[in-house]
Amino acid sequence: MADVTELRCWPSCVDTLHWSHDNIIALASDERVELLFPNTVSYERDNDVPQWQHVPLQVPWFSSDELPVKIPAPQSSYSVGEEISPSVPIKIGWSPPGLAKHRRCALAVLTSNLVLSIWSVEGKLQEETSWNRRLLINHTLAEYFPRSEVTHISQITSSVQEQSRLRTRIRSFAWAPALPDVINTMGTQTTYGQQLLAVANDDNHIVFLAVDSPTSTLGSTQSWSANTLTHLTLEREDETMFADPLSFDDLMRQQRFISHVAWSPWVLRGDTYRSVIAYATNEQVRGRIVIFANDKLRFGDEALYAEECLRYNGSMSWCPEFDDKENLTLAIFASSGLRYLTISAKDAVIVDKAEHDLDSRWDEVSGTVWDHQKKSPPRLHFSSLFSTVESPTAVLELSPGGLTGSKSPSWKEKIENNMVLFSVKNDLKGHSKTKVWGLTSSPLGDFIATCNSMHPSDSIEYGPGAERRGIITLSTLRQYSEIRKSFPSRRITAEGILFTLKKLVENTVEDAEQIPAFAEEAVNKLLLAYPPMEATNSDTLSKEKSTLKELTEGLKASVMFEENTLRDRYGILVSYASSDASSNELARTLISYRLARALQMLPSANSQTAFSQEILLHHEQLIALIGSLLLDKDDDSMDTDPTPEGRGSTSSEVEPSTARPKPNGVVVATDQCDFCSAPIPFSDLTTAICLNGHQFPRCGVSLLAIQAPGITKYCGICSTPVLNEEFVQAQEDGGGTDTDSSTTLAKVLFRACDACIFCGGKFIG
Repeated sequence: MADVTELRCWPSCVDTLHWSHDNIIALASDERVELLFPNTVSYERDNDVPQWQHVPLQVPWFSSDELPVKIPAPQSSYSVGEEISPSVPIKIGWSPPGLAKHRRCALAVLTSNLVLSIWSVEGKLQEETSWNRRLLINHTLAEYFPRSEVTHISQITSSVQEQSRLRTRIRSFAWAPALPDVINTMGTQTTYGQQLLAVANDDNHIVFLAVDSPTSTLGSTQSWSANTLTHLTLEREDETMFADPLSFDDLMRQQRFISHVAWSPWVLRGDTYRSVIAYATNEQVRGRIVIFANDKLRFGDEALYAEECLRYNGSMSWCPEFDDKENLTLAIFASSGLRYLTISAKDAVIVDKAEHDLDSRWDEVSGTVWDHQKKSPPRLHFSSLFSTVESPTAVLELSPGGLTGSKSPSWKEKIENNMVLFSVKNDLKGHSKTKVWGLTSSPLGDFIATCNSMHPSDSIEYGPGAERRGIITLSTLRQYSEIRKSFPSRRITAEGILFTLKKLVENTVEDAEQIPAFAEEAVNKLLLAYPPMEATNSDTLSKEKSTLKELTEGLKASVMFEENTLRDRYGILVSYASSDASSNELARTLISYRLARALQMLPSANSQTAFSQEILLHHEQLIALIGSLLLDKDDDSMDTDPTPEGRGSTSSEVEPSTARPKPNGVVVATDQCDFCSAPIPFSDLTTAICLNGHQFPRCGVSLLAIQAPGITKYCGICSTPVLNEEFVQAQEDGGGTDTDSSTTLAKVLFRACDACIFCGGKFIG
């Protein structure tokens, strides 16, 4: 895939680039948010199809219903111009997976009018109209503060109306990382935890919210919502409070808001999660321990981390991993340099610290990326807005002697090469410079993307705004041979793995004859990184009183985390990376067969609805069809392995004695054509053809014929069609809310199969 792409936009802020777990890059530009995601077209070296697609999100556009016109603020509350702001994006951040439709990530966008909105996709990723604003967090704050007990009176204004204005302005935010105890494999995980968000307002509060969607609530609600859990009030120093500020300097020195918020990874201790939230005041960086248990938050005492000003420059970044002693690592960038803090997850106190002057650079740090691997200390890559190319240090590593710089990384060299090309193209004779706006790493942590713009250094820069260009450059964090050796074990989607696999095929496989060896090697490496579950909870499938949650987790463990199925799924995914998907029919058939066998274990009480009975009948016919195919063979062949050597799937999985066909080999009709009412026999896993010749695709999960438009979702990788959630819920309970008392086989099946059962891809549509 192309390593460089140009966008007709200019970044609007530093730290402007973010790569989601769904393998989508978000860029905050001066007019919108630009989404970039790689095409899933088959790779060819001479292919002219663009490998990256762009989707613009018009985040500055608010309707009057969403955001009524604001009147100018009085001098006492110091208008910051949000009333007339063009609402350009100033900070963006992807949520952990599980919040948006089909368990995707949602995008939080903070705009210059101090409004924080949540965006997600409903339909096709490539269509701008599929992406919409789902929620305004400011509205949640406006509802919360009038009915909450705020323990201090605002030092800025006594007016109730202006206090409300201050408390609903949002200055910064941070998503809580995903909870760590869930078992995950490539594409899905056993459970999805609560999505938590921290926001800082203009009246020195940090507010903690739980964000919900129709997906996260399993359909019990049909709209997005945010529930405020609690808030913290910043204890301010006397010298930062002015009862009656007389000058602009007084207004700027007054402690009015928290400029930066950063939330550390979670550490699991027993049944309690612990993390640390760090935040920056005017002149200090402070932190608190955050304790999450039984869906409630508690906090420890406040700790002082640094006497530094981060309001006008700087950044804070937590390393995504903690060490064996449950210590976390926080990097604080300020005008004086870098402070590298080791902080205990037990009580949020500083265990160790180191410093680096960052080559005495004066400009703002614009992006940070942690490169962390097992059995090696994490390395911190960083860029600054103006001096990235001129300064020698771009990577730091903590050693016994302190923070030391490493050799120039490949991403920096690519920016330097782009700057040289820009100079030659415009005849600048070397008088060129670059601004680096952000860094971000791929979901698997093996690639790094940079965003920069090019400018002349000794002449006036002129030209229309429409000609401004932002350049996204892709680089590796290590050699391709090293990436190929092993895949790190991370919470990852199939799309993220597919991206890396395609790059490996492109750069390490020389000809088609090497593809089979590469595929076998990749599948084995994936099984090591994302192995089957050691102990499944499939026993719950046969219990009559199991809840919907227990049955869903049990079926998912039996189907999505089973060893043979994992091997087949990984093989299918690798085939799409190497453009060799023609040999997947056997693997797909075996996966469907295992799913059908698992469904027979569900309690009969869950199959009482007509829709669930129809699904169960189709899977019984699949078992019978497989059994009849085996019985057609010689008796001796029943003891042999019907799959290619090394597939991990044997004939012992199939028990023809329990799945015999009807007498005389007659195939039972399992459906009826909606056009002519003719029977539809079950003779194929992917296509349904009635006796009069009308043809329909079959749902990859339920095996039902899909006979109507608008009721289908598709795998984003292998394009397998599946009935969508709305149709399933309408069939089962007429669109009502879901409770454990209405647990049905259909609901359990479709919730367990929240990713493609064949390749692990996320659904679209």
